[in-house]
Amino acid sequence: MSEKSRDDTMKANTAATKIQANFRGYRVRKQLKETQQPYQKRQQSDDESTSSSTSTLKRQNTREALEEKSATKIQAGIRGFLVRKRQQAEQAAATRIQAGFRGFVVESGPLDVGTALILRIRKALR
Repeated sequence: MSEKSRDDTMKANTAATKIQANFRGYRVRKQLKETQQPYQKRQQSDDESTSSSTSTLKRQNTREALEEKSATKIQAGIRGFLVRKRQQAEQAAATRIQAGFRGFVVESGPLDVGTALILRIRKALR
């Protein structure tokens, strides 16, 4: 793996980690905000409290699962984009190297009969 691709991978992982940390912080702050209600509102009958807290927990769990799934999709999209971008850059670099080498071979001429034969065979196979 080249130095550049390692750097790109590290940057992508760092970015994904930051996205996850920000998202988790947002989710925790939101949960705290929802659970911190005035004392009078919390004093309801036991039946109402139990049923409302159960339904609230179900809604929170469903919402958390949806948010987690959404964050995962965003991260996958970003990682896919970065991988495709890196592959495109590597392909362009390989093409430039190949073109330079082929130009060098044409200008310098074949070194011996065996090399000339190999080059002709390769050219014919393309």
